[in-house]
Order: sequence, then structure tokens, then C-alpha cells
Amino acid sequence: MADMIQRIVLRLQMGSDRMAATDDPVFLGLRGPVGREFRVALGKGKTFRRKGEERYVFGAAGDAEANVANPALNDPTTPALDASQVTGLYLRKRQEPIPNVRGHGELDDRLQLEAINVEVVSQSGTRRFHREGPIWLGLTCGLSIDLARADGD
Repeated sequence: MADMIQRIVLRLQMGSDRMAATDDPVFLGLRGPVGREFRVALGKGKTFRRKGEERYVFGAAGDAEANVANPALNDPTTPALDASQVTGLYLRKRQEPIPNVRGHGELDDRLQLEAINVEVVSQSGTRRFHREGPIWLGLTCGLSIDLARADGD
């Protein structure tokens, strides 16, 4: 019997270092036969602020808690995704080139994360994923990070 995902909640604690924030696109991905990526961006307000603590809710149309940009395109219920088919999660940062930049180091817009917590809420319950930092995402330190199951399964 399928165990459909109803909502995904992502909590990020950004770092405090000078280069900790970014305006580059970031994606939350599901691994497995139902693999998919969701754009991590708030519908209102700034995203990935230095020292920020942010909560992103990906939900169905009409979900009052959903707060991501373009909710219809980042809806984990359409098409329906079977939570039992999710084999892992990851966070991926994409690079946006900065015009007129000459040096490789200057091109690297990094993101520092102190903690990543994800709850995948389905019909049968909640699966939790977690990763502690500091974790850097960028050209010189890698563009993606896998998230481990935090609930023992």
C-alpha cells in the first residue's frame, strides 16, 4: 500500500561567518524511484540570510502552512510521491555566475549551514533527516550534501 507524502518541512540554521549567506538557488532533493527536487525559497522575505533560522514548508495547494515561492511548482503531493520509495535526501546549491568577475575565488558564493532538519510527513507518519555543521556549499567546498535519517530507519 502506498504511503503518500503530504508535506515536507525543511529547517535551516545558517552560519555566522562573513561569507555564510548566498543568493544562489538551492534545492532539496529526494533520492529513489520517486526522485524529485524542490526549490528552497521563501514566498515572502529574504532567504539564506547570515545567522538566519528559516523554515520552509512544501505542501499541497490550500495548505495554510506552505510558505515557499511558487508553491504549485513545489508541491510534493502533485504528482503523488510514495514516502516508502524515498531512499535519501540531499541539499544542492547551484552556482549563479557573477558578471565581470575575474578570479575563481570571487566567483564562489558560498553558503554556511550550522544545522539542517527535514521532516517528510506522510499518511503513516513522519520520517526525519538531519545534518550538523558547519557545512559549506560552494565551488571550493562542494555543491551538495546528503542528509542522514535521524529517526533510526
